[in-house]
Amino acid sequence: MPSLRPFHVTFVCSGNICRSPMGHVILGRLVDEAGLADRVTVSSSGTGDWHVGERADPRTLMVLAAHGYDGSDHRAREFDPAQFDDIDLVLASDEGHVRHLRRLAPIPEHRDRIRLVREFDPAAVAAGTLETSDPWYGDEEHFRRCFTEVEAACRGILDHVRGRLEMEPR
Repeated sequence: MPSLRPFHVTFVCSGNICRSPMGHVILGRLVDEAGLADRVTVSSSGTGDWHVGERADPRTLMVLAAHGYDGSDHRAREFDPAQFDDIDLVLASDEGHVRHLRRLAPIPEHRDRIRLVREFDPAAVAAGTLETSDPWYGDEEHFRRCFTEVEAACRGILDHVRGRLEMEPR
């Protein structure tokens, strides 16, 4: 039986103002461009509530805009474990987020949905650098590096999602 809801991908970082909004905005556009907006939902959140309701960090918005992405609609929110049933792929920025999310996951099936963002970038896998660089304490260069890491991973994430969708009967 076909799924009645879209495939849901969510990005998670600490405060939902740097790394996860980048993933949300980038993958959202890739999904739109691939013609999959009716079949895929993209969201993001943070492990903490420090920035709930705030816009993305101005440096995040700047680097997104410099690459033609619009992150102006983003508002930070905290990850809600009650959503595990409605999320198919939870993409953590680093191992600390993976551990936090796994503690929140009520059942093994939910824990199995948690992956690192950069697991979907073959170059990152080959280099053994699966954590997304945290730009928070850095300068513009740190945000540019983070953007490059996330964008490369999002292309692989889109391929992964396409593969999952192909397995579903329509």
